[in-house]
Amino acid sequence: MDDRTVDKIFSGSLETLPPVSSKVCRIFTSSTFTDMLMERNTLMAEVYPRLKEFCREKHGLEFQVVDMRWGVRDEATDDHMTTELCMREIDNCQRLSMGPNFVFFGGQKYGYRPIPTVILGSELLMLREALITMGVDTILIDTWYKKDSNAVPFVYILQPISSILVNFNNKRVPKLQAQDQATWWDTLAKMQKLLRKAAQACYNTHKMDKEAMHNYFMSAGFVPPPKGEFGVHVSPSKQK
Repeated sequence: MDDRTVDKIFSGSLETLPPVSSKVCRIFTSSTFTDMLMERNTLMAEVYPRLKEFCREKHGLEFQVVDMRWGVRDEATDDHMTTELCMREIDNCQRLSMGPNFVFFGGQKYGYRPIPTVILGSELLMLREALITMGVDTILIDTWYKKDSNAVPFVYILQPISSILVNFNNKRVPKLQAQDQATWWDTLAKMQKLLRKAAQACYNTHKMDKEAMHNYFMSAGFVPPPKGEFGVHVSPSKQK
């Protein structure tokens, strides 16, 4: 579709609409889960069924919603793949949907802030040096990030959780699984603080620019989309 046709459509002229390339309207819904729980449940129970009916009866379209509160397996968490899975689903929505493909609900929470799964070797060594200079123990970083010399340039990769906490996925022994899962979330919080402290120190000493530092502070909701523009964006309220 050329720019002139797009401009005419947005100005209200629907006389020269292009042929429909898809019969699917597929929406990825994004928000922090805990402060948008009631809204998302209400949409699922009351709004989406009506939208499905409207799209089918009025326009002959199939309305689909992707809600990542379901469908993310423990194995994906184990391999730190949750964010990547979400990005893949956004890409699918952009590719398959004939129109709107993304809706964001913003509330009072900033959102989950994961640690990087892959860090450039030179950068991690710089972060590690910053921690040592401040007298901070790096054993957690050394345990969970392992060097991959096959990559060029070399990188450090965050290890699967179950490779260290072996009962993380052990559904056969729920007590042991709960213990390892609790240990992981505690470990994650500690590594978040370590990496942010080191990144801030590197930024303050002009060894790291602001964008690189921000990678250790930003919410998963601010990870750049795969490509293209989002179809519908609900303006967020103020965030912390």
